[in-house]
Amino acid sequence: MSESVELAPEVLVALRAMRDAGEVPLRCNKGPIRTAVAAAVRALNEDDLGPRVRPWDLSALRRRAAARGRIAAAVAVYVDADVLVAVLRPGYDRVVLRGAGDFWRLVRFLDADEATEGVRLTPEITQDVDLDEFSPEAVLTALGVAKPDDVDLDIESEDLGQGETETRYRYLFTDNGRSVLAEEVRNEIFDGATPCTRSLRGVLIDGGHGALVTANGDGAQLIRG
Repeated sequence: MSESVELAPEVLVALRAMRDAGEVPLRCNKGPIRTAVAAAVRALNEDDLGPRVRPWDLSALRRRAAARGRIAAAVAVYVDADVLVAVLRPGYDRVVLRGAGDFWRLVRFLDADEATEGVRLTPEITQDVDLDEFSPEAVLTALGVAKPDDVDLDIESEDLGQGETETRYRYLFTDNGRSVLAEEVRNEIFDGATPCTRSLRGVLIDGGHGALVTANGDGAQLIRG
């Protein structure tokens, strides 16, 4: 798909200007831009957005992608250090990607009346958090959500083969119109030698905004956007 992603002259000019001004993030080069736009197009075409976008952006992206139909090509038409905009072909739908480290993350479709050069994205705030314990309940606390009394812990186990089992301990509910997920995932290999691995994930979706908690043995992080 990379060969179907073009860079508009304005993007090439902007990249040269960034290089002339000093140090340029790795993502602000032609290769990473083409790769990011191509990956976004594939994800939209194949409805494989889940692993690539923030949970609170997922629903709107899926809805707009289904409404417009298959994408054949794309043109990157605007870039600065933090924002990348591409036009999808056929048609004139535009998507915006946010700079994230060395990469770009798909965020949303632009509305017809939004100026390409004036795109505003909700800032993302990332912080380390201390959890009282390694549990779904601690994830809810980090999200600032109280579990309703009538919501029970759901437990699902799956045999992954070769002696490995994945078990999910999950709370999933709606709170004042907000969707809330808090879960612990345990992977165990019953060979008497391999230790159990555990991770936590929490998601709060409130319209086009939300929060994400991730945790493993190295610590926990909260992202708000």
